[in-house]
Amino acid sequence: MRQSGKATAPSHNIKQFRRFLIVGLSNFAVSFTVFYLLYNYWQLSGPFYRLLGGAGRNLEDFLLQFGAGSLDATLANTIGYGAGIVNSFTWNKFWTFKARHETGQQFLRFVILNIVCLVLSSAGLFVFTDYLNWPYLPVWFITMGIVTLVNFGISKYWVFRTIEH
Repeated sequence: MRQSGKATAPSHNIKQFRRFLIVGLSNFAVSFTVFYLLYNYWQLSGPFYRLLGGAGRNLEDFLLQFGAGSLDATLANTIGYGAGIVNSFTWNKFWTFKARHETGQQFLRFVILNIVCLVLSSAGLFVFTDYLNWPYLPVWFITMGIVTLVNFGISKYWVFRTIEH
């Protein structure tokens, strides 16, 4: 519905959400591909523990005491998530939300939001996959679905909101 040549708010919000989902699908494809390859073909726990030296051996022992066999899902998710958000800021800033100003403040908010989402998703994967040994695919898909919805709402109303001057 149009009034005076301008789109009404609901159609604008729907358009933004569609664009956010398109960007999200590309991020999903990238992050899932990286996660899947790292989890299935490059078990990262061993190299990670070795990189940390003595602290890595202590961390491995500590995790084993609590029944966690590895950090493979957690580390793969961290790297995959990072790969998925590389293009997210630019696409969402300029295409989804068309937020042309305040790049520094938006980027800081974006980083904060994505760190929180990363911590929450990694914690979920650690608990359900690394610790409880639930199948990683359903856990990953459910976790990423929840994170996507949270991310859109916070991106729209906090990260990329336009502050009137």
